[in-house]
Amino acid sequence: MKKISYTLTLLILVCFTSTSCKKFLEKEPFGKTGKNTLFETVNGAKLAINGSYNVILNYYKNEFGMYADVASDNVIRGTSATVMLPQFNFQSAIGDDAFAVGHIWLNIYEALNNVNNVLNAIPELKTKFPDQTKTLDSLAGQGLVMRALCHFDLSRVYAQPYNYTIDASHLGVPVLTKTPSPGEQVARKTMKQTYEQILLDLNNALPLLQQHANHTTHAAITYQAALALLSRVYLYQGDWEKSIANANLVINDNRYHLANAVDYKSVFLLGANDSTKPESIFELTNDGLTSPSSSIYTAFSDTTNASYIISSKTKLLFDDEDIRLKNMFLTPKTGNNKGRLITTKYADGTVSALRPPLIQVIRLSELYLNRAEAKWNLQKYGEAAEDLRIISQRAHPTKTITITYGSSLDLYKQIADERNREFCFEGQRLFDLIRRKENLTRSSDCNATVCSLTYPNDKFILPIPGKEAEANKAIIQNPGFN
Repeated sequence: MKKISYTLTLLILVCFTSTSCKKFLEKEPFGKTGKNTLFETVNGAKLAINGSYNVILNYYKNEFGMYADVASDNVIRGTSATVMLPQFNFQSAIGDDAFAVGHIWLNIYEALNNVNNVLNAIPELKTKFPDQTKTLDSLAGQGLVMRALCHFDLSRVYAQPYNYTIDASHLGVPVLTKTPSPGEQVARKTMKQTYEQILLDLNNALPLLQQHANHTTHAAITYQAALALLSRVYLYQGDWEKSIANANLVINDNRYHLANAVDYKSVFLLGANDSTKPESIFELTNDGLTSPSSSIYTAFSDTTNASYIISSKTKLLFDDEDIRLKNMFLTPKTGNNKGRLITTKYADGTVSALRPPLIQVIRLSELYLNRAEAKWNLQKYGEAAEDLRIISQRAHPTKTITITYGSSLDLYKQIADERNREFCFEGQRLFDLIRRKENLTRSSDCNATVCSLTYPNDKFILPIPGKEAEANKAIIQNPGFN
């Protein structure tokens, strides 16, 4: 496969994570020998796994990170909109290899191939360095979670949700546990098979990561991060009991708790200490790395150049006392978006190209809302309402929140609305809509060419990139894009 067999970012990931990168490259050109040299030592494997975080960050801070909000009802186009307009207008095309359609595919598969290189090197390293087994097990656990995350993210963009067919027999994505040989033809797995690999990797990671249960950094994958991601994947799969069970393990872990109203903004700030970020479970940090003007930071959070601003429909979800509206949104007083509301989850209105902040992958509040939705599906309405109340209460510290609902469907809508209030602009909205089999209905101020789509719909996912389809004859294109 021409596109998903790329291994060149192994070079890039080492550059990202080692100040001695230049010497390493000068000493030996990249290629088979360079790759083997990298994995001759445990330290080389550490550098490679650390670099893999940055390769994953690369797709989160660019088109993938924006996609689920840009293609949702959360945004309207700003006056400076220059990025992802085909996705905003649901006009994605097979030939868009140089834009989001191709970039998301290529960037995630580059991350996946880098992770697989690390995972496939670890068994030999354990034989060579038996005294380093614990360290290598930790690296393997992190790598397995990364591989699961890559496959999961790919499936959310290029495949219909798990419950699209009764038995999940519809097309998922190519599942890779090793880098394909040049020219190798790799077919798409079914969505059931795709999830089987995702869940296998996450569950296999748990015992490897458990030895680091006291690991405190939010920017590394821990045992708790794997549990949290399992709760999310099981929610998407519709396995309510397992989603709840994994959410419980994280919620009941006393090292995590919801940030209070004062510290809520710190959850999204680079460099904030653990005491002000107790609900951060796994984040990707961008400290010191450059970021293009088309990145999520500028597109969502720059007062002058923001491409997308909050829609009137989404703004109306918040009441005036909600700390999320007060602390996480800004109305520019000058610039192209003067008087229009933008999010400050990625910057306070001015984005520095040199030190843009972090991206939250998963945090504790999601576990409460996963649990609320799963309990609702098990008809445990009172318990679901209590989880909803906890999140809403944090957002309204000056008043007492009581959840009332006229019907189970009313409660379900409240849970869905709360999820969007909590996670808008964090890359979840479109995925939530389609896994819940809901229509997309944009607000009255919609300025896209498409303002509504009914579920199911071919346009809810992106086409397989044209270059991939051309090079890999085993792959089947998504319906509606032939």
